[in-house]
Amino acid sequence: MEILRLASLGHLHPLGRQELAEIAPYASELTVRAGHRLLLDGPFAQELVLVGEGRGRVRCAGEPVGEVGPGDVFGALVPQRTAYPTATVTAISDLRLVMFSTHDIRLLREIAPDTVAALLSACAIAPQQRAAIPRLALVHAAA
Repeated sequence: MEILRLASLGHLHPLGRQELAEIAPYASELTVRAGHRLLLDGPFAQELVLVGEGRGRVRCAGEPVGEVGPGDVFGALVPQRTAYPTATVTAISDLRLVMFSTHDIRLLREIAPDTVAALLSACAIAPQQRAAIPRLALVHAAA
């Protein structure tokens, strides 16, 4: 995944250029179209999933329990997991998700343990607190 796209995610504002470069090869992107569902106890249970864009409705046992949107994080690797590990998310609008698999995090931890720690710490910061962290200025570096 491109470093600039990672840098645009509010989740990752605390990370530096070097850390973003280290995690970029391990990140994958997925768009879930409006109206489609994903199960949080399926393949996503083994992931760290960051919501970049869009909104989704979270249901557990058929009952609505909340929404996810930009700044939210879910999956087995989230430092502060939700109380609904077997929920489904239905995309209200197209959801752009950035994902790191458990396997890829394990590989990354072997070569860059501090970067994995920084990534997981950044994902533990509440979205409201992330807004106060300045974005990394990478635009000039991309030229």
